[in-house]
Amino acid sequence: MKFAVVDVETSGGKENRITEVGIVLLDDLTISHTFHSLIDPGVMIDPFVQKLTGITQSMVNGKPQFRLFAEEIFSLLENRIFVAHNVTFDYRIMAEELKRCCIKLNTPRLCTIKLARKIFPKLPSYSLGNLIHSLGLEDFSHHRALEDAKAAAQILTLCIEKSSIDHIKPFVKNNRI
Repeated sequence: MKFAVVDVETSGGKENRITEVGIVLLDDLTISHTFHSLIDPGVMIDPFVQKLTGITQSMVNGKPQFRLFAEEIFSLLENRIFVAHNVTFDYRIMAEELKRCCIKLNTPRLCTIKLARKIFPKLPSYSLGNLIHSLGLEDFSHHRALEDAKAAAQILTLCIEKSSIDHIKPFVKNNRI
């Protein structure tokens, strides 16, 4: 199976726009490619979000806007299962950004939170950082897009290794948001 494990960081606020994208492509659980970029959201980043992510306005000012990456990002996502830790959020934000560029995102999706709850029941927390710690996986820089995507890819890989690809298939949602 082919997966695109995605994480986006956003500006927060009313006009919530992408400030950073991280994508890890998995082909049969082997990383085949990664993509990362800071993105100028064209709006101010909420101060709370700046503190949470460490992504400041000065870090994104002058960076390319999303529209310059849209076709490349779409080419990475198409014909793959879109995976994220809280996939509803990342898929919705990505679909909105692509739609602004006249590109329709229409891929199946898989949530590593829901998957981990099923494969690893009764853990104290399923937040990305706590889950990585509970499962004894490699630590990472939380709230940075590529690092979060790599962490979610580790969780996906471990879930599949612990169960099987066939066990994962029912968690793949083909209906669109």
